Amino acid sequence: MVLDNAATADTGGVAFIKRKKPDWLRARLPGGPGFRDTREMVDRFKLHTVCESAKCPNLGECWERGTATMMILGDVCTRSCGFCHIKTGRPPEYDLDEPRRVGEAAAIMGLKHLVITSVNRDELPDGGAEVWAETIREIRRQSPGTAVEVLIPDFCGDWDALQIVLDERPEILNHNLESVPRLYRAVRPQAIYDRSVELLRRAKAQGLNVKTGIMVGIGEREEEVHALIEDVCERTEVPGIDADVPATNLDPGPPDPNRMLPGGHLMEPGESAHENLGTEKPDAASKLRRGGYLVDHLSPGWGHHAPVKADPVAMAAHRDAAEAGTYPGMHPRCDILTIGQYLQPTRNHLPISHWVTPDQFRAYKEFAEAAGFRHCESGPLVRSSYHADEQVMAAQTARA
Repeated sequence: MVLDNAATADTGGVAFIKRKKPDWLRARLPGGPGFRDTREMVDRFKLHTVCESAKCPNLGECWERGTATMMILGDVCTRSCGFCHIKTGRPPEYDLDEPRRVGEAAAIMGLKHLVITSVNRDELPDGGAEVWAETIREIRRQSPGTAVEVLIPDFCGDWDALQIVLDERPEILNHNLESVPRLYRAVRPQAIYDRSVELLRRAKAQGLNVKTGIMVGIGEREEEVHALIEDVCERTEVPGIDADVPATNLDPGPPDPNRMLPGGHLMEPGESAHENLGTEKPDAASKLRRGGYLVDHLSPGWGHHAPVKADPVAMAAHRDAAEAGTYPGMHPRCDILTIGQYLQPTRNHLPISHWVTPDQFRAYKEFAEAAGFRHCESGPLVRSSYHADEQVMAAQTARA
C-alpha cells in the first residue's frame, strides 16, 4: 500500500513546482562487467538491496564498483514515509538464514567496507535488533577484514533494543534524520525528530563513530538546514547518557488522519505499529543498559574488530557520570553528515520543492564542517551510503 502524501503534506507555505531535472543530476546508466557481477551475487544469495528498493540514482555507478547496500529483515516496511519507495505493509516472517548469507556474500566479494540497512519492523518486540546483531556477527565471522557500517531504524525509542546493536560495535553507526523537524509529519510521520537525535547521542556516548544524513529540496529552508546541523552538534556535545527522555517530551503533535496502516488502521505521528499490528509495544522509556568499556575500545580507529571488554571499574564510573549527565573525555561530535537532493520516486510521493544547486551543496558542506562534523558529503546525487568507504577515509584524515 503506497500512500499519497503530497495531498496532505504540511510544507509551511513552500510551493511545490514540477521542474525539469537539471543537468547536474545525470546518473550513470547500469551496465558493465562489475554491475553484472554484483547483480549475480545479489541474486545468488537472495539478498535485498536498498539500491533497488529505494530506486537509488547511483545504482549503476556503485554496482559497477562492486558495492551495494544490503537490506535485511525483508523488503516490506511497517512505516509509510512520504519520500520512500520501499513497500509499506504487513511484513512476512523474517528469514532466519539471511545473516549467514550476508556474511558469505561479503566474504566472496572481498568487501573492505559493507553498509547494511533494514526496513522498519515495528511489529517485532525488539524491532529486529537481534537480527541486526546476528548479521554483524556473521560478517565478522566470515569476513573479518570487512568494516561494517550499519544504517539503523529508531527501534521506536526502545533503548534496550538499540543497545543490542551497539554492543556489536559496528565501525560506523548511521541513523538518518532525513529532514528538518517542521516537515516530519509529511516526511517521517511515524518518527520523532528528538528521538532520532537522542539515538545519535546515545551511540556517540558509547564511543562509536556516528553518522547521519538528510535530504534537501523537499520543502526545507536554508536556515532550517543550518539549525539542524547546529542542533545535532550541540546535542551530541554532551556525551553522557542522561535520564531517559520522557515520552511527554517526544510528543510530535496531533495525529494525521491521512496516515493509515494496511487494513485501515490509524497510526499517529511518532507511534509505533506494535499495537496496530497486534504485538506488544516496547516501552519508549526503557532503561538503556549503560555499558562500561575499556578506554582502548572507545573509538580507537575506523577498522577495529575486537570485541568490547567489560570493565567493572569503568562501568561504575560511567553509571556515576550518567547520573551527573556528563561523560568526561568522550568526543563531542557526530562524525559524518550526508546531504543529497531529494528525488520523487513516484507521483504518489512527496513532490520536489526545488533543485538545490551544486554551489548550495558546497555551502552546506562548509557550514557543517565548520560546525563540528569531521566530514560532510554534500552533493546532488549523494546518498547516505554513496562512496561510504571514501567518507570514512575523509573523516579519518580530518581526525588526524
